[in-house]
Amino acid sequence: MKHCLPLSKSSWLEGRIGPEKYQDCFRLVKNSIDLLNEKKVDKIVLLSDFKSKQSNKSELEYIVEICKRFNVADDKLYIEKYGYDTLSQIKFSLGFCSKNGDDLLILSSATHYPRVWWITYRLNKKYNVNVAHKIAWGIPRPRDAVFDIVLMFAYPVLDLFGLSEWFTNHMKVRRDKGYLV
Repeated sequence: MKHCLPLSKSSWLEGRIGPEKYQDCFRLVKNSIDLLNEKKVDKIVLLSDFKSKQSNKSELEYIVEICKRFNVADDKLYIEKYGYDTLSQIKFSLGFCSKNGDDLLILSSATHYPRVWWITYRLNKKYNVNVAHKIAWGIPRPRDAVFDIVLMFAYPVLDLFGLSEWFTNHMKVRRDKGYLV
C-alpha cells in the first residue's frame, strides 16, 4: 500500500495572499487527491494538532474540509490529530508505514522541501521505508516562506548538534499558546 502525506503548512485562509486554489496548502491537498484518483496512492494521511489564534478552525479541519469538498471517501483517508511540526509528522508517518510495510509519498511546498528532505533522510535510516517526494507549487504564506528559508540552513545545523528534539519541544510550547512561530 502507498500512503500520501501532504505536509500542509498554516492551512487556514486568514492572512494568505491570493485565491485559495493557488495557495500552497490547498495545492498540497488537491495534488494528493489527484494522485489518489489516478490510483498512484492508496490512502491520504492527514496529520496536525495545531490551531492558530488567527483562525476559527484547526489546521486539520481545513485540510479535511478540502478532501470532503472533493468527495474523498472516508476509507481513503487516515486522519490523526497529531503533530505540531514537520519532524513529528514525518516521524509518525515513517513509523506507521514501517509497521505496515507500506510506501510513503510526501508532498510539500517548494520552500518546505529542503527541510522535509533532510528530516526524512535522517529519520528513515531507522525506519527503512520506501519514500518518494513531490513538490506542490502554490503561493506560500509570506511569513512561512521566510521561516522555511531560514530553516533551510538552520535546521540541519540544529539537527547535527542534536537539537532537533529541543527545537520541536520549543515549537510545541509556542503552538500550544496558538502561535505559529
